Amino acid sequence: MARMPVEDRRAQLVDAAIAVMTREGVRRATTRAIVAEAGASLSVFHYCFDSKRALLEDVVRTLVNRTAAMAREALHTVEPGSDPLHTSLMAYWAHVTAHPDEHQLTYEVAQHCLRDPELAEVGRTQYDHYAGVIAGHLRTNVPGASESPALEEVSRYLAVVIDGLTFDWLVRRNDEQAVAVLETVAAHVNTLLDAG
Repeated sequence: MARMPVEDRRAQLVDAAIAVMTREGVRRATTRAIVAEAGASLSVFHYCFDSKRALLEDVVRTLVNRTAAMAREALHTVEPGSDPLHTSLMAYWAHVTAHPDEHQLTYEVAQHCLRDPELAEVGRTQYDHYAGVIAGHLRTNVPGASESPALEEVSRYLAVVIDGLTFDWLVRRNDEQAVAVLETVAAHVNTLLDAG
């Protein structure tokens, strides 16, 4: 096996973990299954991660950052005068509908962590990361958001609504209704930020 920097090897193992977890579920994603997927050895895994908790934290961060990157990328195509919040929400939604298994995995990881007291902090970190990514996105891309005293609460609110809507869509697959909810959410959040 060729030598690669530890950060590259960690990323490879995280991608392998996401693949195994998406295909077989979190409970079946043993370290042996993950290293087999990555074409690595157990010693490489233990060199890169001191625990499965550390791996799960990187899995969560990677999944959240992927969808955030989609939203940021969508903003490069925003027409002048368009609503950047609406644009980024629709980019996120395009990611949900294109990668439903990956989004389902985020719920499985959270549930798995809730059932294991040693992993409970990973679940809290996951949801704090959602709100933090949204706050940073709003602060950077939505005019006036950085001045809003309600930014943190609005970010948490938006994280909760998106989370619930995503789960609802994964269960029901009602595209038209999901988009209608997103339209309402974009308008509401813009109002909340303006009022704050």
